[in-house]
Amino acid sequence: MSELATRQADLAWPDSVLAIAGALRGIDDSVYIVGGAVRDAWLRRPVRDLDLISAAGGRRLARRIADRWHGGYYPPDEAGVVGRALIETADGPIMVDVARMRGDLEADLRDRDFTLNAMAVDLAGGLNLLIDPLGGFDDLNAKRLRQCSPTSVTNDPIRALRAVRLSVQLGLRIEPETLAAVRAGAPLLSRPSPERVRDELFALFGLARPAVGLRLLRELGLLEI
Repeated sequence: MSELATRQADLAWPDSVLAIAGALRGIDDSVYIVGGAVRDAWLRRPVRDLDLISAAGGRRLARRIADRWHGGYYPPDEAGVVGRALIETADGPIMVDVARMRGDLEADLRDRDFTLNAMAVDLAGGLNLLIDPLGGFDDLNAKRLRQCSPTSVTNDPIRALRAVRLSVQLGLRIEPETLAAVRAGAPLLSRPSPERVRDELFALFGLARPAVGLRLLRELGLLEI
């Protein structure tokens, strides 16, 4: 793995996340917070879903978290690479997913959907040290939605729907190449399972301005599919 770009950032982690980080420090594994939780900590949004990745895999760590907080545990995938803990904290309920890292950290981040979701924080290091190889921090501050690679959307067409949801939810402008990829991804939406499509649409309907998202889906050719 090459030297990854890092920067200091004033991330607003709730006490529950700090407690989880403390409970996992000292284990013989590399564990990182990734995805939307990092983004939301910078935006001062509530952290309700916490995504962790580890080199050794997720089930053992997820069970450890569930046991520590007397919460529920279950493996949401048949491959055994992800474990999920549902816990109650002083900040409210939190769902913690722990997945096995895909390759090394850089490969895992580059394989994600959008750059603002491809930032990480090392639980063993400072929780304000942002690992950001793709420039997601600058994209987030510029309110720009950019895919991690030219094939991010085509690799997983559900990301076309997610792009619309995130743009409406966070007030983001979808940059031109990503917008073209979203349009091109419309015919591919028959590939993901109906459950994944449903979940993404329900998340869009749950936003404060769902009509804006529906109009954008129609303009991009996604609604018909």
